This record gives sequence, structure tokens and C-alpha cells, in this order.
Amino acid sequence: MAKYVPYVRTEQGYIERSSYAIFNSPDSSSSSCLAPYIHEEQLVGWPESKVYWATKVGPSVGLAPLDLCPDYIAGR
Repeated sequence: MAKYVPYVRTEQGYIERSSYAIFNSPDSSSSSCLAPYIHEEQLVGWPESKVYWATKVGPSVGLAPLDLCPDYIAGR
């Protein structure tokens, strides 16, 4: 099961990460609820390395694959 963190991009281009919410996707099929998030953007300075936006420009909601650090995974 893939895990995603929601991001929000404002009209001015500011990006916010919603660290209090984690979205679980049961599969990665094209019929998945992730289908609208097709605009990939590389992230720099954030815990995740990329985000998928619902719209290419302007205000949007996005989902970023959760990058769990190896120390976190080892501690489970």
C-alpha cells in the first residue's frame, strides 16, 4: 500500500505540506483516486522528493509519495 502526504500550492506559488495527514492508496491502477494527480514537480527542501499536482499551474492540491527515512523504517 502506497502512502502519500498532501501538499497545497497557493495562487502565489507558495507550497505547504500537510504533515498531519497521510493518505493511503490501496493500489496504483489507472482507476485509482490518484488519477487526477498527473503533473509531477521535483521538490527541494522538503521531506519528499516529488509531488503530483492536480493542475499544472496556479492553486492546486497535490500528493507526494511518502519518503520514509531508513532510520524510521529500521525502528519499526
